[in-house]
Order: sequence, then C-alpha cells, then structure tokens
Amino acid sequence: MKWLKNLLGSDSEQSKPAPAPIAAPAPSRARAPDRAHAGMVDVLFYRWLAGVTPNSGPSSDEKILAVDLAYMTQQPLDEITLAPSRPPVFTPLLRSMRDSSVSGADLARQLSQDKELVAEVLREANRPCHHPHYHANDPVTTVERATMLLGVNGLRMLVGRASLLPVIMSMHPGPFSQLSTPLLWRQCEKCALAASVLAPSVRANPVEAYFAGLLHNMGLIVAFRLLDQANTEPSLPQSEEFVAALHGHARVLSVRIAEAWGFPETVTSAMREAGDPDGEALSQVVALADMLSRLRMLVDSAHFEEDDPFVVEGLDAASLACFEELRNEDE
Repeated sequence: MKWLKNLLGSDSEQSKPAPAPIAAPAPSRARAPDRAHAGMVDVLFYRWLAGVTPNSGPSSDEKILAVDLAYMTQQPLDEITLAPSRPPVFTPLLRSMRDSSVSGADLARQLSQDKELVAEVLREANRPCHHPHYHANDPVTTVERATMLLGVNGLRMLVGRASLLPVIMSMHPGPFSQLSTPLLWRQCEKCALAASVLAPSVRANPVEAYFAGLLHNMGLIVAFRLLDQANTEPSLPQSEEFVAALHGHARVLSVRIAEAWGFPETVTSAMREAGDPDGEALSQVVALADMLSRLRMLVDSAHFEEDDPFVVEGLDAASLACFEELRNEDE
C-alpha cells in the first residue's frame, strides 16, 4: 500500500522536527473539527450504517436502548461478553512500543509463531510499491527480510491491523451488526491511516496515532452488537439525540478497551479527549481523522460529491490532502 510506504522509517527520524526557513509560515497543524459539523457527520454516517432514512419513523425503544448502552459501559470489561478479546500478538507488539530497545528482528522472531500473520506480512512486503526493483524470481520469503523492507513502524501498524481483523470478524454479528461491522472496520482502517498521516504536523508519534485511530470506534462495533440484542423494532433509532448518546457511550467503551489491552496513556488519552478543542494535539488529530474517514466513506458510497460544501467545510490544505490519500490508499 502506498500509505504504508510513506510511513516507513525509524522512530528517531519521525521525531525530528521538519526544517523550515525562518521567514516561512508555520506549518499547518491538525485541529479538532467544529463540534456541530462533526456531530452532523456522525448522524449521517450512523444513518447510513443503520440503513435508516428521515422517513423511517422514530423508535419507541430509544430511551431503553440508551439506558442499556450506558449500563454496558459501566460494567467490568471482562463481563461485557460483546466486547472483543485482545489478540495474543498484541503482547509483544505493545512491549515493542514501550521499549525502544526492542528491534525489528526481535519483533519479527516473536511474530514468526503465527503462520497467518506471517503470511499477511509477506503478502504486504511483496507488493511492488515497497520495492520498485522487485523481480518475480526474488520474492520476500522471510519475516526478517520483510521487516527490513517495511521498517519497524510499518511492521507494527501492519501487525496491529492484521491481527485485530479476524477478532472483529469472528464476533458472531446479528442482523444490524452483520451489515455495519465490515463498514465500521473499514472506517477504523481509514481513521488509523488518517491519524498517522496527520500526526507529524503536531510532532506526534505516527504509530501511537495509528493505534488511537484504529481503536477509536471499537466501542461502536460493540454498541451495534448490543442494539442487535436489545432492539425490538424492525429498524434502529435515528434521532440526533440518540446518535449523540450512542457515540458518547461507544467512545467511552473504546477507551476502556484500549486501557484494558495495555495501550500507552498517550494513546488512551488521545482517544478520551478526541473532539475537545482544549485537548492535547494528538487528541485533535484523532478527532479530525475520525471525521475525515467518515466523510470519505460517505463520498465513496455516493452520498456526497467529493467537492460538496458539506464535505470540504473547514478543511485546510493538509486535511484535504489526507482526504485524498484515504481515497487512494489501495493503489
């Protein structure tokens, strides 16, 4: 993938501030989107996921469902049977994020025990975009060589996404989550990519940004599973009040999942404060990445034109470039 190639490089290189002429204007920095606009994007995205329209009619279960969601977020995580379990490979992955002395070779040796994950790493490493001088008779056949090609950060992000996907897709969805989970997972991938792309503008760690974006909507996937069990109507609620409550509870749950899985405080606090204009820089990156990824999904599903005023409202040049990158991520 082109995006992964763009993110390769050592942690030390990514932490160096970009040089700029003294007279040059300050670089564009990611800022949290306007709350009202982001809230409307949430409403439209939810209605698309849920398959509701303005003519669907209100649901009599809205208040009951909101109470159920609030109750779920207050339970011990190990008692929430609808929540995903942490992929086993996250243990060495998180250790490598906390310990800068863990090398790519160390991580590669630990990952070599998972055959499916190794296959995914090799598949990614053999994409022509990672080595333009690739020859069919000289493929990448070892994780060690793939690590050299992808870089430690590239390997961390790829492994995180590849190991979490089967956990999410094996969660036995009901009628609503069966339709929404693949779309939500796609949005999680785009949000992670956008966050990692925007992170350098605020001197943030792109790997931490990537995982904050990837996990930011885990709670929403779980919430749709609860709606499957608790909703008695043929369609889901659609009011703006319910959508706001749903997202609020879901994001609390996302943070709890990230904390329980052992992610660094920089990741969990960015998720917790996302959307707060007074929050840390990384939290503003996550909020912007979340909105950009949702808008990208709505545009790609033909709900809006790419240059629709609603889509481009408040986006600066860097945000628009990131929005375009989300469209081209598979090229």
